[in-house]
Formats: sequence, structure tokens, C-alpha cells
Amino acid sequence: MRSLIVSNAITLDGFFAGVGGDPLVLNLDAGFDAHNLELMRGASTVLLGRASFELFSSFWPMIADVPEDPSNPALSAVNREFSRLYRDVPKIVVSDGYVVPEDNPWHGTTRVVRGKDLVPVLTAEKAGDGGDIVVFASAALWNRLLAEGLVDRLDLVVGPVAIGEGVPAFRSAARLRPVGAALIPDSTNTLLQYAPVRGE
Repeated sequence: MRSLIVSNAITLDGFFAGVGGDPLVLNLDAGFDAHNLELMRGASTVLLGRASFELFSSFWPMIADVPEDPSNPALSAVNREFSRLYRDVPKIVVSDGYVVPEDNPWHGTTRVVRGKDLVPVLTAEKAGDGGDIVVFASAALWNRLLAEGLVDRLDLVVGPVAIGEGVPAFRSAARLRPVGAALIPDSTNTLLQYAPVRGE
């Protein structure tokens, strides 16, 4: 049985992005990158919404082979390893109309699943063998998965800033139980891990 793990950065007051969807309000530091690399090392599938897929596939493929540059945190050894793993891991994009362009660097490792097929596809994926199924960002998608009872663990990387308004991480009520909490090394972020409460 495979686990489905969600990883998201949020603000201290629970926002997934700032006003207008601005992600730059989030504390996406080296500690956040290191946490996501650990998740990627244990993953054999990455699940994404269309917008996140288009954003990530325009950025991450170019990082793998760029020399490390101490003046540019995006080109760290952590991010270059993350990029190489991301290139090769099978990816599922949830969309009713999207077609992965042939010139997209991830074209050969990505399949598109329609929204109405998502639950049976993921149920079958989770019942199979392999590593974790990981969701990065894609808040609308993971909120649906949480409501459908398909999320096994929610990793919230909480930054030390409250912004007052923006895009909330949670779109509906959810019952969760804490399964882990830690200060992230070399970071001002805190990792809070939760599992959904089921059957009550």
C-alpha cells in the first residue's frame, strides 16, 4: 500500500499564497528545499494540478545540470538533485483538457488524468507497489483529495510571517491529528505533519 503525501509551504496565518496568488510571500528557503528533496527521494509518482505542472516544468528541468552557484540559492546541490529526480519520476497531471506539449521536457514521463477518473486512478495507484505518491503545491487538488479520503499525510512547512489576507490553504473543514512537528535545520520554517482523522 502506497502513501499519498502532500507538501505545501504556508504562512503563519494559513495562507497558501498572497493576494492574487502571489507565492513570493512564502518562506521558500533552503530548509524547505531540503524537505522536498527528502520527499522526492522516497517518491515513485508525483501528482500535480495543471497550473503547478506548467509552472514547475518551465523551471525544474533546467536546474539539473547547471553548475552550483553560491550566489544563487536556486542552483544549490539540493535543487540540482531534486531536478534530476523530478525529471525521471512518473508524473500525473489532473486536468479535463490539458495535453502535455511534445516539447515539454517532462512529456515522456507525464500522463494526464481527467478529474472524473482521479479517484479510481489514485485508488489503484495506492493499492500497488512502489514508493510514495507526492503532491507539491496544487492546493485545489489536494483539498479535493483530502475531502475524498485519499491523503495519508499532510506536511505543512510554516513560515514565520503572517500576511493577513491571501489564498487560504484549506478550502473546507478538515479533521486532522498531529503526527510530527520539528524546526527545520538551517531554516526559520517549522514542519508540521498531520494525518486525516477517518472513520469517526
